[in-house]
Amino acid sequence: MPVNVEVKIERSLKVACSAKKAFDQLVNVADTVALFPKLDKIVDAGGDVWRWEMEKIGAAGLSHQVKYTVKYTNNGSTTIDWNPAPGEGNAQVSGGWVIKADSDKTCTIAFRSKGEFEMPVPRLMKGIAEGIVKSEFDAQVGTFLDRVKAKLES
Repeated sequence: MPVNVEVKIERSLKVACSAKKAFDQLVNVADTVALFPKLDKIVDAGGDVWRWEMEKIGAAGLSHQVKYTVKYTNNGSTTIDWNPAPGEGNAQVSGGWVIKADSDKTCTIAFRSKGEFEMPVPRLMKGIAEGIVKSEFDAQVGTFLDRVKAKLES
């Protein structure tokens, strides 16, 4: 019987680029999501709805691939949000970006994401699965944000 594992992360980063440049990059879902580590593919389902498919992971004879579908919305200049959308998947993910101009050439970007992942592990292993998922999610988001910052500052 699968178990659900919840993760939540919030981070902010200072970036040496204009808020407009940051927004223009982050609102480009395909180009920005391509920076996410261990992404197998991102599929445009139309209407600002995207399906994420992560690389398969496996250990101790278990194999799992996280898939989820989200709809992106934005206010045209400072915020971008994503929320679960109907579609294929074994996770529910929401989050967003908030961009704040610090000057003409610098900005602060706040990132938040919350997910609930269905994991195919016995209930007795829930604690172990939670630790692994949270650690992996934290590491992947850290790498992703480093890549986003590098791209924005290039």
